[in-house]
Amino acid sequence: MSVETAQWLVAGFGIYVLLGFIVAVMFIAGGVGRIDPAARGTGMRWSVRLLVAPGIVGLWPIMLVKWFTQTEPPIQ
Repeated sequence: MSVETAQWLVAGFGIYVLLGFIVAVMFIAGGVGRIDPAARGTGMRWSVRLLVAPGIVGLWPIMLVKWFTQTEPPIQ
């Protein structure tokens, strides 16, 4: 592997993590209630948000798909 290829891989990984961080902040701020109705209106504690954030950063493409395609469950 050449140095240039390694630099491209590191840059790509950095962009992936940066996008994941942006999605995590947006998701934790307002999107968690759409996927998990139990979290809606509970004022999720910051300790729980910090525990969930690394998973969202790593799996942000899946979280975006779930966030925008999941339908709202009926309110009981």
